[in-house]
Amino acid sequence: MKLRTLFLAAFLGLSTSMLGQFYELGLGGSGTLFHGDVGAVGTAAQGAYGFTPNQPAGQITLRRQFNWHWSTRLNYTRGYLSGMDAWAKDDWKQDRDLAFRTEISEISYMTEFNYWPYGTGTKFNQSFYLFTGIGLTQYNPQGEFEGEWHDLRPLGTEGQQTDLNDQLFYGTTTLTVPMGFGYRRSLARDWSMTAEVGWRSYGSDYLDDTSGDYVDAQDLAEERSELAAYFSNPGNVPYQSGLARGNAESKDWAIFAGLTIFYNLSPRDERCSGF
Repeated sequence: MKLRTLFLAAFLGLSTSMLGQFYELGLGGSGTLFHGDVGAVGTAAQGAYGFTPNQPAGQITLRRQFNWHWSTRLNYTRGYLSGMDAWAKDDWKQDRDLAFRTEISEISYMTEFNYWPYGTGTKFNQSFYLFTGIGLTQYNPQGEFEGEWHDLRPLGTEGQQTDLNDQLFYGTTTLTVPMGFGYRRSLARDWSMTAEVGWRSYGSDYLDDTSGDYVDAQDLAEERSELAAYFSNPGNVPYQSGLARGNAESKDWAIFAGLTIFYNLSPRDERCSGF
């Protein structure tokens, strides 16, 4: 909710200064592919999920083009990430048997560079482009038990804020660095389309609720609940002190791949005068 309010405020602020600018409003959809402690990417055991996104995301974009090559854009994205150890190739992950989905809300501000001169509705009607930027992502990891989804953070699956672990609960907002490449093409005088692949590097290692060490599941059940104990160790891995559940040295990241349709908000005469 906070990120959507921030996006709306930024949109209204930019809209007041649109005269003489090349602005486009876009609606798009993506598939996402998560890479972190849970699951695997690009393994034979994963099949198609190793190379193709497996969760949906939607986005709204306000794009401002300054000249033939440079533009910026403000994005709001809402969707899901997910992973399963059952997709992994190595026996250790399959025995661990962790699985999750995370609902994400992201607001980001990016800079784009077009390889070729580009302007919607002009003779320069297509280009490949690069983009990068910075953003904030809200996330909420969940696990499935008996057909119902449960929020994992308040369960403290690694013993957060119990006598078993002196760590605090992890946050639900993280810094995000998006980057990637794409292809855009003008479809008509005021319409265009982009197809892009982007990476998201996150400042958190807990989008999959996994980063630190195991705690004893029986002790966790006494301190928290049987549900917390189940999600802590669904594979019933034999517990020993210091046994790693995740890898705290590496942060999470994800791939987004999708299409966006843009409508040009600038009058044609004003649009062309800026180029």
